[in-house]
Amino acid sequence: MEALIRLNEATKRYDHGGSPALEEVNLVVAPGEAVAVMGPSGSGKSTLLNLIAGLDRPTSGTVTVAGQRIDTLSETGVARFRRREVGMIFQFFNLLDDLTVADNVLLPAQLAGMRTAAARPGPTTC
Repeated sequence: MEALIRLNEATKRYDHGGSPALEEVNLVVAPGEAVAVMGPSGSGKSTLLNLIAGLDRPTSGTVTVAGQRIDTLSETGVARFRRREVGMIFQFFNLLDDLTVADNVLLPAQLAGMRTAAARPGPTTC
């Protein structure tokens, strides 16, 4: 079975002389597997998630998601990858002030070329 997420010897340094945020991380997550990323502040949780989402690149090592090496993609390529494959909810939301909550939620679908009517969820019952 192919891994959904694979990091091989992934290291991330933000400062070339400083300590790495992540060092030689090896991780394999299978499709359908549930994983919790836990640890104290500063342990590299956000850095790990940013590498997996293609928001950041490793200093060394490889990051493969959904069968694609994302650490070698161009900025345009990784943006397309995120649009197709990644959904993230940021800690501080990153919502656009000029849009309603519904419009903020619909925006990624619209950027992907989906019509607003098709992106809007239908009525639900609670």
